[in-house]
Order: sequence, then C-alpha cells, then structure tokens
Amino acid sequence: MKNVALLGTGFIASVHLEGWKRLSNAEVVAVYEPDDKAAAAFHRKYPAIPRYKSFSLLLEEKNEVDVVDVCLPTFLHREYTEEACAAGKHVLCEKPMALTVDDAEAMANAARRHGVELMVGHALRFWGEYVRARELVMEGVIGEVLSLSARRLALTPDWSVSGWILDPCYSGGAVLDLHIHDLDFANWVCGKPEKIFAQGARGPRGGWDHACTTVCYPGGAVAHVEGGWLMQGDFPFTMGFCILGSEGILEWEFRSGVNIEERGASNPLFLYRQGKEKREIPVSTEDAYNSEIAYFTSCLENKRAVESATAEDGLAAVRTALAARRSMETGELVKM
Repeated sequence: MKNVALLGTGFIASVHLEGWKRLSNAEVVAVYEPDDKAAAAFHRKYPAIPRYKSFSLLLEEKNEVDVVDVCLPTFLHREYTEEACAAGKHVLCEKPMALTVDDAEAMANAARRHGVELMVGHALRFWGEYVRARELVMEGVIGEVLSLSARRLALTPDWSVSGWILDPCYSGGAVLDLHIHDLDFANWVCGKPEKIFAQGARGPRGGWDHACTTVCYPGGAVAHVEGGWLMQGDFPFTMGFCILGSEGILEWEFRSGVNIEERGASNPLFLYRQGKEKREIPVSTEDAYNSEIAYFTSCLENKRAVESATAEDGLAAVRTALAARRSMETGELVKM
C-alpha cells in the first residue's frame, strides 16, 4: 500500500485524486493547499482527507507518506519536488516539469541524489490512441516515419486559481503548458530533436499562446505541431495526429466540449496502406490519467524503475518547448 500526499486542489489535482481512488494499493492520506478558498471547495467534495497549509508540517506529521503528487502551479514544481525528494518521497509531478531547463535538471538531480523515483505527468504517453500509434510505429507497420503532424487547440483557460496559468511568468504560456504535450509525443515517436523552427502569436498577457512548430529529427523525420489556447466562441477542444510513414499512415482526431474534462467518445484510430482498405485500430479506452497513476504505483510496488514519462523525458520536453519559444522570439532556427 502506497500512502500519497496530494499537493494542490485544482482541476488536475481532482483528476489525479480520482485516479488514486481507483487503486486498491494506494490511498491519498493528506492534501496540501495554502489557499483557504480553494481548500474549502475541495473539502466539500472530499471531506475525509486532512488538509495542510504547510508542506513541511505535512511531511512531519504524515511520515507514512510514500508518494508526493505535485499538482501545483508550474512555477512551484521545483521547490516542492526538491523538498519531497529530500524527505525520501517518490514524486509524480504534473507537466510541464518546470519553467526552465535549470529547474528541470535540478529536479532530476534531486531524485537521483536521494534515490527516489520521479515521473512527469505527460498523459499522452498513456492515452490509448497515442500509445497504440507509437506501438505500431515501433513495430514497423507504417515503415520509416517521414512526417508527424499533431495539434491541440483550446479556448483560453479560465479555471486556475487567481488566473495564474494566463501569466507566462508563472505558467510559461501555452507553448510550455499546452503545446508541450504534442512536442513530447513527437519526441516519443521520432527521437531526440536536432533543429526547431517556430512561429506563433502572443496572448493578451504577453505569453506565446499559439504556436506552429517544426521539429527536425535524425534520419529525416519532421514533426509539424500546432497548439494554443487562443480559440474563440464555441470552438471545441481539439487534438489529433497524423503520422506519415514510407508504408502507411496513422490518423486520429478528437473534438470535445470546451475542455478536456469533457473527454469521451472520439473518432477511431485509422491505419491507411497502399492497396489495402483503411483499418480501424482497437485502442485502450482506459482514462490516461488513471493509467499513468496506476503505472507509477506499479513501478513503486514492484521496485521497478520508471521507464515512461521519466524525468529525462520531462526535461527533453521542456528543452523542446523552450527552443520553440526562443525561435518565435528571435525568428531564427534553433539547433539543439
């Protein structure tokens, strides 16, 4: 049984909590939330979980905690991850890993130094369609990857406490908070980026909140990734991908309500190959957030190192997103 301390009470914290509740070998035994208003709303829904306003006090009084689940705003990730690692706790940290490469490296180093596992919540690595598409690519079903396109388009988020997510100083803007999902997916499929060029649009607070990024990989594969939260009106949350290979194509698209919490039924994952009828590919329908939490817990229970959504993966995603931002700011190609 793994005892979990949940840091934060916002939207993603509630999603994580539901994932922990599904497990028979884990239990959330405490929650850290310094904001009284946010804590009150959370307590009305989950009255049995004790709340702490001090993380240090939580660690002192709840020494049975094995895992710290960091669902705090991005600018706090390094501070609380380092404190948790120093206390000997394993850490699941929501994406993006950090605002800077230095912070992400410090987090990875802290986990190594204290001998604990650190996993970053890149949920697409557990999302049925993305997982199955990558498996088929790795199996050689579509031959050599020539091009990958992906997109993630949303309305401007209005759900964060005090609107922190809209301030690029705290969130990094959409390029780091939202666009990073598909940049990580492209890295997962294609490897380590070599060159990046991006163009985009700034939001009202000055952050790069819409981005069109081209990433070049060894061997010639190219990813074209679009993402941002400047959509308007009733535009539905949209995501999807198309992977062009030398012997086939994988394609998937999903559109929901105004945000991902309305996720549900989506279009099938299709495989297209020359001279053959298009094929619908079965995928896991398990919620990706539940799957990532179950995977992390399984690794800990079986004393197995985390191999998916590792700290190194999270660091690579931050490097890629920040390179895209640098390209938008300078108008130049960025060599990694």
